[in-house]
Amino acid sequence: MAISAFVSLIITGRFLVAAMLLLLVEVSNIFLTIRMLLKMSNVPSPALYEANKYVNLVMYFAFRLAPQAYLTWYFVRYVEVQGQGAFLMANLLLLDAMILMYFSRLLRSDFFPSLRKGSAGRDVDGEKFLID
Repeated sequence: MAISAFVSLIITGRFLVAAMLLLLVEVSNIFLTIRMLLKMSNVPSPALYEANKYVNLVMYFAFRLAPQAYLTWYFVRYVEVQGQGAFLMANLLLLDAMILMYFSRLLRSDFFPSLRKGSAGRDVDGEKFLID
């Protein structure tokens, strides 16, 4: 989805600032990757994981949720929903759904683990998270 939106933005030369804002998402990937590596390596220092947990939350909000919310607000308010605008709006709404879903998983996994686990060590849905 993101690649198709970027190609569309670059070809038409419109909404290049939106493309730049969407690249901010990559900043939060650094801390998500550190989190995953710490979980996989079972680092004996829980303080490092705890610190990264809070930094990760702030970076996720600052570089994923906030720019995505701004872009959604901007597109709803100022962009016509015809042609390329409709295509980009559909991509944006799908990305909104994905980002919110991953944010809820991040919160359940790191901040509310009791909500995440069911009776047999599974999610409430019955499936294991990929991050476990």
